[in-house]
Amino acid sequence: MIKFVLLFIMSAQAMAYVPTVESLFRHGGNQDVTSNTITMNLRVSRVQPGGEKPVPVQDTAVVKERRAEDFFKLYITSTNGDSIKLAQVRYSNSSYNDSSLEHKIYYPNFSPFTIKANADQVEKGIFFALMKSLTLNDGEHLVNYLKSLGVPVKLNNELINREKIEYLASYKRYLISTNRDRKKDAENPLRPEDATERAKVEKAMNESMYVDNKQVKLSRNNAEMAWLVNAGAVEAVVSYEKRHPIRLTYKTGAGDFEITCHDYWLSNGTHFMPKFLTVKNPNGETFQVDITGFRHYTEKDDDLANRLKKWDQVLRGKESTELRPEFLL
Repeated sequence: MIKFVLLFIMSAQAMAYVPTVESLFRHGGNQDVTSNTITMNLRVSRVQPGGEKPVPVQDTAVVKERRAEDFFKLYITSTNGDSIKLAQVRYSNSSYNDSSLEHKIYYPNFSPFTIKANADQVEKGIFFALMKSLTLNDGEHLVNYLKSLGVPVKLNNELINREKIEYLASYKRYLISTNRDRKKDAENPLRPEDATERAKVEKAMNESMYVDNKQVKLSRNNAEMAWLVNAGAVEAVVSYEKRHPIRLTYKTGAGDFEITCHDYWLSNGTHFMPKFLTVKNPNGETFQVDITGFRHYTEKDDDLANRLKKWDQVLRGKESTELRPEFLL
């Protein structure tokens, strides 16, 4: 058994030099998430073309349709399945309290297929898939949504070298059997006596644990080593050591949708998050999304139900008609 574990670790280390797309989108620099709920406070500002500061509030028709500065809070609750419980709440100011609550939307089963894979919804689909990657260390959601858009990416379980896995599994069974029955004449499946079969096994064991589809390569980002993903309409940059997602670009005929993550830090003392993101849509608009609050905690189903009920009570009689940024719900 010890030999099997060591062999598996060595194989995983060898594979680390060419990570898969899913593993890069997993935000592997973070510790495992042990609580079930995450909240994020977001301040969303419209940015002037070519500038860094938010557009000041003015009494114009454009600003009335879409605010220069907006405040949202996301609640992400993990479940036993592939989906999450997702709530987005909008506030009129940075107090994030009930008196400023304006709008809420809630999905009890938010999956990679909840947001439609079309031009009108793609910004939401990619943004929230990236949020799940950043907060829950989950790259599968983003890969599945990109696949629904026709991007030629694959999940890890679609790339795994099944021949090698089978040899490892047979070796594990061999170790268990020989340890239990003390069979000295049992043949080691990784060292068969037949020369042809032995060459076949050695060839498989020298291969990577995953099939390399040539979509990931080493590159540089601002003079630093980084992983570059190129897959159809998608290009992504992920930091080399920490595996922080840096930039994700989805190319369309109307223009590029791009999210860039800036200034990662230990936002809650244990998990890295960017201090802010810039979001550029195909129309040429740019938004700055500041993460002004981030928290992990454990929540019961009753707590969630009570919060939803409270929101409904606060919002009774209210109506929010102002546009929200296209990448938000």
